[in-house]
Amino acid sequence: MSNHQRQKGKAGEREFAKVLRELGFDARRSQQYSGEGGTADLVTSIPNLHVEVKRRTKIGAARFMDQAERDRLDSDIPLIAMREDGGEWLVVIKAKDLTAVARKIRGIPEM
Repeated sequence: MSNHQRQKGKAGEREFAKVLRELGFDARRSQQYSGEGGTADLVTSIPNLHVEVKRRTKIGAARFMDQAERDRLDSDIPLIAMREDGGEWLVVIKAKDLTAVARKIRGIPEM
């Protein structure tokens, strides 16, 4: 991995840690040693959550999110469900919508 890629990865981890802190969670980059032994990219105050951060020039799921945003009603939160053939389902939502989705799942009224 080039130095540029490492720096881009570190910047992405710091950016997403900030997003989590803005949502009210403690989050920081972890001490990483080649991704072994359960070492996540971020350490958070959310129990039993392994956070890997990926920052790429293009991510295919972002095109699916663009479609969901275009097609949704104004009051709807866009959510993408996808899986590779023979794989498991993955769910993608925007970080800014995470709290609202958690509240809806738990049946907590909006503020």
